[in-house]
Amino acid sequence: MGDYWHLLLGDRQIRSGKNETPAKLMTVFREEDKYQHAEWARRTDEVNAGGEAGWDWFEEENVDQRERFGYRTTVQTAITRLKLMGFDSERCRQEMIKELEELHVDDPLEELSQDDLEDGLLLLSRPQRRAGSQENCYRVSAEEVISTGVATYLKRAEAPDWEWSKYDEHPDLTELEKLCLSDLDYFTEDPEVDPRPLLALILASQDPQAVLQLDLSDLLDAGYFESSEAVSTEALQQLRDEMASSGPIIVITEGKYDSRVLGRALRLVRPDIASYFTFWDLEETKAAGGTDRVVANLRSFAAAGVMNRVVALVDNDAAGLAALKTLANPVLPKTYVARNLPDLDYARAYPTRGPSGPSLDDINGRACSVEFYFGLDCLIGPDGNPVPIQWTSLNKSVNTWQGELQNKRYVEERIDALLDATEAGQVQLDERWDPLREIAQILIDAAQSR
Repeated sequence: MGDYWHLLLGDRQIRSGKNETPAKLMTVFREEDKYQHAEWARRTDEVNAGGEAGWDWFEEENVDQRERFGYRTTVQTAITRLKLMGFDSERCRQEMIKELEELHVDDPLEELSQDDLEDGLLLLSRPQRRAGSQENCYRVSAEEVISTGVATYLKRAEAPDWEWSKYDEHPDLTELEKLCLSDLDYFTEDPEVDPRPLLALILASQDPQAVLQLDLSDLLDAGYFESSEAVSTEALQQLRDEMASSGPIIVITEGKYDSRVLGRALRLVRPDIASYFTFWDLEETKAAGGTDRVVANLRSFAAAGVMNRVVALVDNDAAGLAALKTLANPVLPKTYVARNLPDLDYARAYPTRGPSGPSLDDINGRACSVEFYFGLDCLIGPDGNPVPIQWTSLNKSVNTWQGELQNKRYVEERIDALLDATEAGQVQLDERWDPLREIAQILIDAAQSR
């Protein structure tokens, strides 16, 4: 036994399942597609809440099963929504053909058992192999299997009174149709296979004005949710959470140089997790950089509903601290996190220049840009001393002076040379890389803080 949902195309049931809300199929519907019999839904909610012992006078059979609770829209609308999600019917057809070929890549074409010969066998045509002569073997291409299988799937759905699980006993199906339908089981019975590609193929040949309906009344009756819940919206959020968990983690930095060198460094110090992070390529996209753009881009991602986890990484300077303060209000989605670069020991007494002349100052939280995190050696200038910081302006938002590294291009060339040498195996990943290991850990922690 179980609590079933049913996907209907007009009067035909084309899919069903049990004991869960079909989240991926729910993406084809929106809350405005919801229908319900108000009294039936209200009393169902009351019974599930323990408010009534039974239905009393309101008999369940008085309400048509198809009018109780669910979602419905037109085939045309469903096709449009599927395309917007990337499920174009022709593209889905080609992907399903490829998957089927991969499933059958090791199918033997020889040494067939007697049972195979008696029961009939479907073999995909593969030109590089020798064709057999067994009369009971149907040799067809993967494309033919998909075409025949989908047509048979719909043919089977026209007879709703017989059991779907016993399609071998369907009186109107040919042996070839049964075999193609059997191969299609991979796309219908494996819970890990997305149901939307097959749905896109099915709907492509249907009347655009026909009704596609998802009957969820059994699930409502079983207390999976209440009638007032936005089931479609919640299903979409569930998929967004899954995408955030499995999709790449996007890292937004202040500039194209930051993105490039941090990406290279991460692959060196943490090759075990580097592939999980994608640094937004400002150079390729021609997007503007700067701390203010990090704030704007992060909010734009949130406004656009980007599902991936996103980490904004800003400098450990006055502008970076001001950016974190700005991003704290309004609150970002839980999958969006902003962090600044960590403090550095050798930045606690670093050469600076200002109105009062040269000095040694703690520049953590005031002037530590990404160039400071590749070790002190990279910061040594042509004169043998660390390239100084120039104080520029007071950031009133955090009441801290902002500083900038002088001769930055010289330092960046030294960093590039260090990365080249390390990637070539000429430099060891010693303690000078500890600041970058700490940055890697900041990214890992930020991606997990949900």
